[in-house]
Amino acid sequence: MRLIVAVLLGKLIVYLTRLLKIGGGSAAPGLYALSIEPDLVEKLALKISKNVVITGTNGKTTTAKMLAHFAKASGLKVIRNHTGSNLERGIASTLISNYTLYPIPYTLDLGIWELDEAAFNSVALKLKPDVVVFLNIFRDQLDRYGEINTVLKNWQETLKKIPSDTKVLVNGDDANTLKLATSFKGKVQKFGVKDFKIVGEGIVHKKEQENLDFEAKNVKLNGLEGSVFSLRTTNYELRTTLPLPGIYHIYDALAAFACAYNLKLPIHRLADTLKSYSPAFGRVEKLPFGFIFLIKNPAGATQVFETIAPNIKTGDRLLLALNDNLADGTDVSWIWDANFENLLTLSLRALAKQSRKEIATSPASPDPRNDIIASGSRAHDLAVRLKYAGFDPKKITVEPDLQKALREARRGLKGQLFILPTYTAMLELQSILV
Repeated sequence: MRLIVAVLLGKLIVYLTRLLKIGGGSAAPGLYALSIEPDLVEKLALKISKNVVITGTNGKTTTAKMLAHFAKASGLKVIRNHTGSNLERGIASTLISNYTLYPIPYTLDLGIWELDEAAFNSVALKLKPDVVVFLNIFRDQLDRYGEINTVLKNWQETLKKIPSDTKVLVNGDDANTLKLATSFKGKVQKFGVKDFKIVGEGIVHKKEQENLDFEAKNVKLNGLEGSVFSLRTTNYELRTTLPLPGIYHIYDALAAFACAYNLKLPIHRLADTLKSYSPAFGRVEKLPFGFIFLIKNPAGATQVFETIAPNIKTGDRLLLALNDNLADGTDVSWIWDANFENLLTLSLRALAKQSRKEIATSPASPDPRNDIIASGSRAHDLAVRLKYAGFDPKKITVEPDLQKALREARRGLKGQLFILPTYTAMLELQSILV
């Protein structure tokens, strides 16, 4: 009875928040329902045939969405916390939204759950996962998580409690996630990328550690169009075209393929379905006038800079938005560890493509450094970081109001607009665009 009351209350809150347009019902329903039935997640998760848990610093949403894409292409009924609300209340809210009491209780084939690095330790066991994925560990929101050794230690303790028949997948190119193998009673499978590697922080990855179960080989990067690679498993090699740019998205794809393989989905047929895959909002989302790339920590931001740097041309603009809300992490010192210098390098490269004659005869020709806008609640901190990256502060526009900044960025735009927001700035941007 307590469970039914909790579900009904949660559904009422979902309805009211959407009716009154005071939220999307992604957290509050679960928060209040859990106060009535603390075991709600555990009880409702039992009604799902199989559950997958995905955690890590970067790539959770993309990996979860890609796996859901594969599962739906295989005809499975899927549930996942697609809003990105990855604490227990977010999981509870998703379960409540999808639960039906009449005419028959719901039956779902697969639950795909992305979990916050800290929430993993309190929620993963409640979901009784069949597959657990550890994508990577990078410094992120130090005010919440602490250093990576703290995150790793907590993961190791939780893994000791997970049944040995659970399929555990780890990033084999991250020396820190490799340490998880010693804490798990069962077998750990590893995925990684040959030649183009993103290694973990603090420890140099050693060649002798490499014994990958899922590997991307013969990688060819095609700018912002995506990449092509060969997916190698123990059984075969599969040529794959990924419509997402950047090495970091290849890791996400590998994790999704590895999950699909362990769920016994036909991955040799699923590769072709990537042609119709569309990214989650803000994760390399293509707009009519440009792109949105989420940035939220040093490693992720630096990878985005490296991905877009070769593709920004004269006439393009950059709009960066830095917030310090709770969901972003209130400590924004991480911007000093992200390599903003890459953006200056691309500016100089773009200028170099213009002949001296063009510059002499067109003194007003666009310089990318004139077209960089800092926004968000910490816009001035961002502008200072750009100054120390080498940008002329006189050529940086500072506009804390994101709506005004977006309007300014699009005014007279001759090329593409690259928008790089932190998490809550991305959500605000979504509302503005809608």
